[in-house]
Order: sequence, then C-alpha cells, then structure tokens
Amino acid sequence: MRRLVTLLILSSAALWVGVPHAQSPQTPPVPPPAQQPVPPAGQPAAPPPGQQRGQQPPKPPTIPDPQGHVVKSEVQTFKVEVVAKDLETPWALAFLPDGRLLVTERPGRLRIVDKGKVSEPVSGIPKVEQVQDGGLFDVEVHPQYARNGWIYLSYAEPGPNNTSLTERSPANTTPVNTGMTAVIRGKINKNHEWTDQQFIFHATPELYTATHIHYGSRFIFDKQGHLFFTLGEHGKPEDAQDLSKPTGKIHRVNDDGSVPKDNPFVSRAGAVPSIWTYGHRNPQGLSFDSATGSLWETEHGPNGGDELNLIKPGHNYGWAVITNGRQAGITKTEQDGMESPVVSWTPTIAPGGIAFYSGNRYPKWKNHLFVTGLGGQQLRRLVIEKDSVVHQEVVFDNLGRVRDIVVGPDGYFYIATALPGQRLSDTTMGFVLRLVPVKE
Repeated sequence: MRRLVTLLILSSAALWVGVPHAQSPQTPPVPPPAQQPVPPAGQPAAPPPGQQRGQQPPKPPTIPDPQGHVVKSEVQTFKVEVVAKDLETPWALAFLPDGRLLVTERPGRLRIVDKGKVSEPVSGIPKVEQVQDGGLFDVEVHPQYARNGWIYLSYAEPGPNNTSLTERSPANTTPVNTGMTAVIRGKINKNHEWTDQQFIFHATPELYTATHIHYGSRFIFDKQGHLFFTLGEHGKPEDAQDLSKPTGKIHRVNDDGSVPKDNPFVSRAGAVPSIWTYGHRNPQGLSFDSATGSLWETEHGPNGGDELNLIKPGHNYGWAVITNGRQAGITKTEQDGMESPVVSWTPTIAPGGIAFYSGNRYPKWKNHLFVTGLGGQQLRRLVIEKDSVVHQEVVFDNLGRVRDIVVGPDGYFYIATALPGQRLSDTTMGFVLRLVPVKE
C-alpha cells in the first residue's frame, strides 16, 4: 500500500523570506506564509502570490567569504569555519580513519585536506567527461579501509568513441561526446597516486548518451558491508521503469561489485540483478537513520517536485509515471503500486547529499535529517517521526550551492559548497565548511 505524500508548509518563514518586492498603493499586502492554506495530501504546496509554481523565491545575497559567519537557527546557534577554500565545484566529502578528508572536485580532481592544507590532486584519476552535469562525483571510504585501503569513486566516463576537438576534422567540429556514470574503487599509495583500480559498475556502450544530465552517483555502505549507489536516468525517463536498464535505479552490490543473492530482482529474467529500487529520476542523496536502520533518499524532480523517499527493496518510486513536479505528458501524482514521496519540494531545492545526525555536538539536532540544496542554496533540517516529516527548517540559504554534508570524526558537520555561477552547470569556487556550535 503506497504512502500518502506528506507536504508541509514550513513553520519557519525562511521558505519564502527574501528581498521584498516593491508594491504600489493599489497592491494589497501579501499575507504572511502562515496564512497560506495547507494543501491536501498528495498535492504540492502553492507558491506565494506573485510567484509562479516551480519558480525560485527571492533570496538573500550569497556571502562570498563565510569564515566566522554566525547562524542562529531555531534550536542551534553555530559559527561557520572554512576548512578548505579555492576548490572548483566540490562534489563530495569522505573522511579517512586518520582524520584526513577526501574531497572530489567536479572537473576531475581528488584532493586530501589535512589540518587545513589542501593537497595537490591525486595523480592517475581516470579522465572525466566534464560537460554540463558531468565530472567527478562521489567518494566513499570502505568501512574496513584500515585493513584493505579501498576508496570508491563515481564519475562521468567519456564514451568509447569520443574524440577531442583537436582530433576532429574541420568539417566535423560539433561536439557529440557521450558520457555515462561509472563506479570504481582503487587505492592511494604513499606517492599520492591512484592505483589498483577496479570497476564496480561499468555500462555497456549503448547506454552512453550525449545528454550529460541526471548522473545520480551517491554512495553509502550498510552495516553488512553492501555498497548502495544511485544512477539517474540520464535524460531518458522511460528507462527508469525498465528493469533491463540500470539507469534510474538504486543499486546494491557487495564491496567488490558482485551481486548479493538476496537482492529483490536477482531471479527475475531480464532484470539487472543489482537493482534495489527503481523509478528514480536523479537521486543524489542517501543516508541511513541510525535510530531505525531505514534508508532514505533524495532526488531531483522536474520543475519542482523534488523528493524525499523512504527506500524499501524492490519498490517502484514512480518516475516517469507520477510526479509532483511539472513534466510534459505526466498528469498523475500517484498510482497504485508506486511509492509517493514522504515529502516533495516546489519550488525546487535540487537536493544533494543528506545526513542524519546521531552525535552529541548538537544535542537538539539528534536524529534529525539534514538535506543540502543546490537550487535553493540551503541546508534544511527535517524532523522525522514514524516515517513522516513533522517539521522542517531552512537552517541557512545564503552560503552558496550546498552539495554534500557529512559528519566528521570530531562529531561536527562538514559541508561542501560552491558560489553560484551564471548557469547551474558552471564550475565555480567552492569551500569545505565546518559548523561549530556556539554557546548562548
């Protein structure tokens, strides 16, 4: 039985707060957010008067240097510390057991941050297809890294027939390069070199596309050592419902890429055996709730309709049959046999990495889920009770595009941000930030 969508009008006015629009004397005053009607279950919230559905609300200017910036949220005041800067569109963060921090930059570099110093790029990382959304994506450390040294990366791999501009003839200068998500593991030796590379997921040639969107690419390990990774549908919505295609899915594999025997579709003829769930558009957030053991996921919707989903093996999450966003040809928000989101967001927040907090540095944030946002340039806090979101807060929305969030070995939150560009796909300067509580 599918869940009802729980759509909340935030108790925090931060959802719609921004630069006020000038009003003529004849213009009636805009009612505050609290006066907006609560939408029926299963329907996205209506935008404030004067704003189109799916359109970003006005927002405060981005702070270009966040060092020392103090944020007073609903239940926690904290100071922002810059751990690393002058990075190019940092995509993901992962800590090594000794406290060093791995950072991926979308143009194709893996760096190590150690006591505030950013290393030169690790040499030998595969070439990435950095076009539009493409590039180097997630990084994850094996739970037994101290014993085996494995590090996992995902990236947009250039298609097998791609050529560089210098290799094209004068009559054929139009780029037609293709790309596809690839997942690998390898090691970093004492000379700062990427070695011992192995593919965990490698697509067949016909799956490489020139759309360069919806790569997915988030990782997480469970307590049993299984690796979950996400693949977007690469701009082919119909593939998300096709179990013979790996795209538009969440996958579950053993740490070496082999398929666990208890995966839900392992015995279904024609199905990709590593599929855990399907019907996803562009999933870029995964996190386990340590209190319940449940896996949660976020994904980008079409013109709004971004989703938070509770992941259950074998379930269908609806794309591209149902959506709370706007997509030509899709008119339904629900259908039997398909999971509706626990929460959806319109206007879009373009959710990235997510993390439950289970430490003691921020006691009032215990067991809350934190969601990063690219389009909304925000960090959002969600309170979840009995698999339902009962409260949301925009913690901040003025520190740039927020891509990833992890909890460090010191118990603090670390986040990857990048200043907004002229286009969403622009490579821009980014930071790694630490959120340090401030006593009041």
